[in-house]
Amino acid sequence: MEHLPQVPHGGHRPPAQPPHPGHVSRTDFEQAGPAAGADLGYFLRVLAGRKWLIGFMVVTITALSAVGVSMLSDKFTSEALLLVDDKRISIVRDPDPVAPRMPGDDSELLSEVEIIKSNEVLTQVIADLKLAENPEFARTEDEAGTSEPLVAQAVGLGRDLSRSIWGDSPPAFVGTLLTEGDRIAADARTAAERKPPEREAILKKMHRGLTVGVAGRSRVIQVRYTAKSPELAAGIVGAIVGRYMDMRHQMDREMADKAIELLRQRSDQLRQEVVAAEQEVEQVRFRSGLTRGIVGPLAAQELEQARQRMSEASAGRARLVAQAEALERALRGGNWATIGGSITSPVVGQLRANLATLQSEMAQFNKQYGNLHPRVVEQRARIDQANAALNSEIQREIAGIREAANVAVDQEKALKEQITRLEGSYASNLSDEGVKLRTLEADAQAKRTLMEGLLRRLHEVQAVQDDHNAPAGVKMVSGAQVPFEPSGPQRILLIAAGFIASICVSVFLVFALELLQRRVRAPDTIRRILGVGAVHIVPHHAVKRRTGRLYDVFQRHPFSLFAESMRALFRNYFTDLGPVGAIAVTSARPQDGKTSLSLAVAQVASQAGRRVVVVDTDFRRSRVDHLFNLSGQAGLADWLAGKATLDEIVYGADEVPFALVPAGTLSPETLDRFNLDAMQQLMAGLSTRYDLVVFDTAPALAVSDARIVCAAASKVLFVTRWGHTTAGDLQGIADLGPIDHSKFVCVMTDVDLKKAAARGYSGPYRNYVATKKYYNEPPRAWAAR
Repeated sequence: MEHLPQVPHGGHRPPAQPPHPGHVSRTDFEQAGPAAGADLGYFLRVLAGRKWLIGFMVVTITALSAVGVSMLSDKFTSEALLLVDDKRISIVRDPDPVAPRMPGDDSELLSEVEIIKSNEVLTQVIADLKLAENPEFARTEDEAGTSEPLVAQAVGLGRDLSRSIWGDSPPAFVGTLLTEGDRIAADARTAAERKPPEREAILKKMHRGLTVGVAGRSRVIQVRYTAKSPELAAGIVGAIVGRYMDMRHQMDREMADKAIELLRQRSDQLRQEVVAAEQEVEQVRFRSGLTRGIVGPLAAQELEQARQRMSEASAGRARLVAQAEALERALRGGNWATIGGSITSPVVGQLRANLATLQSEMAQFNKQYGNLHPRVVEQRARIDQANAALNSEIQREIAGIREAANVAVDQEKALKEQITRLEGSYASNLSDEGVKLRTLEADAQAKRTLMEGLLRRLHEVQAVQDDHNAPAGVKMVSGAQVPFEPSGPQRILLIAAGFIASICVSVFLVFALELLQRRVRAPDTIRRILGVGAVHIVPHHAVKRRTGRLYDVFQRHPFSLFAESMRALFRNYFTDLGPVGAIAVTSARPQDGKTSLSLAVAQVASQAGRRVVVVDTDFRRSRVDHLFNLSGQAGLADWLAGKATLDEIVYGADEVPFALVPAGTLSPETLDRFNLDAMQQLMAGLSTRYDLVVFDTAPALAVSDARIVCAAASKVLFVTRWGHTTAGDLQGIADLGPIDHSKFVCVMTDVDLKKAAARGYSGPYRNYVATKKYYNEPPRAWAAR
């Protein structure tokens, strides 16, 4: 907005007014950084302002959720548990019985799960339980494809009606409609044919209700089915488990049959190989003469027996030598108790038991008679004799152990010499034929051993197959039971979820509305966009339409909140205008309350003793002419065109204490002569009779007339209407040019303080509400006292 120069009065300029104490430039607002942290007060204000909307939506959505949940039918879940064993039919046994076989991985369990959920198992269950006839699985009419006959019937009725009216020559558009109907009927028939058969639809429903999974990290499979009928749920689970067990048993039998066939073929082949190998061994033994003498298998057997005895003698010698050394160490240390415990002789054991009995009796006598009693002395002598006998026996046992250790050492030496002699004799006399014979015998023995193992495994697999009670790979842990309590729906949880969702939706909607709301409802928005320091609040005054003029409200309700606000506006901003001042009242858009506030300011100034004249500069949409019945009278437009004098355009009214200058009749000469010089001449002419000139201007964003008046005025009263002016309007005012904050006064009118405070707006709204008891009728006499 243009810089507003001072208006001369009588050839002199009033001193320049200092900026308002609350002035803050728009640049300062733009350069200010954001406040640290989130504005929690803003969120609380928005939520508090829409609390009734939030409450309504929460109650409505929660109620709808409760109604929807109550309409859901109960569902029952039956469960069965299966244990999958890791036993498999193998052709040969594990050669190492000490190291156990590693258990199967998760892929085996997942394979079993997929078998249970397979269509083959479910198809057999459908046939067993006759689910196609069950009401829960029966197809509805829409699913069965009944739309096609209806379309065909409609087309047929239309064709008959066409023949009855137009005969065989219907209009073109009727023929087009019938052709289109035939095409729709054909499409419906094709869609009905493409629908899956009844079995496929039942399978889909069964897959939706069936849940098969592994329980944690165990080898237990859970089979669950959820249905509306508890008996149906238990029946389906039982049928699925039964069919799966039968399929698994059949698979095990087929595997066993294949294993038996393979074992039988392999054993027959090995039998032939064993016979051929033994025949070859006998032929070599017969040709080489290895069946006689000590060089043949007897020598080898004797050598093996000598080595076995050598191993046993070495173990016995090591044990006896270790025991002898331990007894020697205990004997040198004098630890008789340890020596006696290491000897397994029954005599030593009996002597140790007698000594323990004597010592127990000694403890009783010593406690009963005292240390010097004859019986105690006698008992002590017996204990000494028993100790002497025990030590003597221990010495004798130790000597025997020493002797046995020496004998074991000698025996081991003798066996070593014998083995050395046999090995030398066997190696010197062994010929090439003997080596070949041993190789053939080892090969034949290995084949025989493998054949015997296969035959044993063949007999075991046949026995398992013949025994119907043999343990299977899958075992039933718990069967399906008819559930008594419904498993769903979880109505409380669903209602709680609906309640939480309603809160989230309500909060989201509230903030969406708040973000989409571009109308100004808080002074902070005006300060942020225009850069002003203070915004004066003019509250809304509830009056009837016929008496809804603000200047009349000021007269009728002098003690109201509105009247106090107008007095504060005049005293705070318009008392320092000098002998003669000019106020330009403007706004961004129409219907912001410019005219009403102009007349109210004139009313306040008049009652304060000022001589006031209101000049209407809105030539296109004049409100002053309409309010005071001055339409058709000469006005400002006529004065600018030179058609009337200044005295001829000033009027008075009985209901107001100020003078009026209407807009007059608009002409091209008016717009050409409406400039800053004309406004200064007008103010100079009116200054001789009036102390204050109030200009009611056009909207600043509509035409440029308002900027001319604002440049000539001493003060600019910018009017915004609460809930009507938008942030875009304010931005448009800010984009017109720099604002002279020394004369710029911003007012927010028609503010509903009660609603603003209820919506959580802070600042002046709460202050006005907190002090509303002061703005009422004048105090009574008893209250004054």
